[in-house]
Amino acid sequence: MRRVLGTVFFVVYAIIAIFVTVLLLSYNKYNCSQLGSFTFYIVKDDTLEPEYKLGDLLIIKSVSDKNISEGDMLYFYDVIGKDNFVINHQKLMRKTQSSRHITYILEDGSSFDSSYLIGKESGTTVIHGVGAVLSVLESRWGYLFLVVIVSLLLFLQELFDLVMEIRHGEKLEKA
Repeated sequence: MRRVLGTVFFVVYAIIAIFVTVLLLSYNKYNCSQLGSFTFYIVKDDTLEPEYKLGDLLIIKSVSDKNISEGDMLYFYDVIGKDNFVINHQKLMRKTQSSRHITYILEDGSSFDSSYLIGKESGTTVIHGVGAVLSVLESRWGYLFLVVIVSLLLFLQELFDLVMEIRHGEKLEKA
């Protein structure tokens, strides 16, 4: 029974470690994880309140321009400076197109280019509270202590078990 629980724990841990590693390796230029047509955004401040709380994980599905119409709630990157941005969430009032260039005009009168578009609210999944845990796992120290070091310790334990099995010629039973 103990061996089965250990195996289940290891499999769950491996899935989480691989998932976090893939998210870290798939950062886009705005430091958000992007896997295929999905953007993973952790709410880290109160800019999206009251709809979303600190620590929520938003999984935003990207959409093409032809699937966006007036009145849709859109997510977009709002670039403040060279390396500073926030994700904004506002209602689309209208869009303008000149040749291949599309500009979205929002309800507050501001506008943004289509290259900053992430997706719309109807294609978004919200997982409450998971973003706080994922934020710790994606941090340098969190990743080091909870993924790298634990993986190293699990590897060393398996290596030790293998050496003991070879040395004693039989499989050791764990108490």
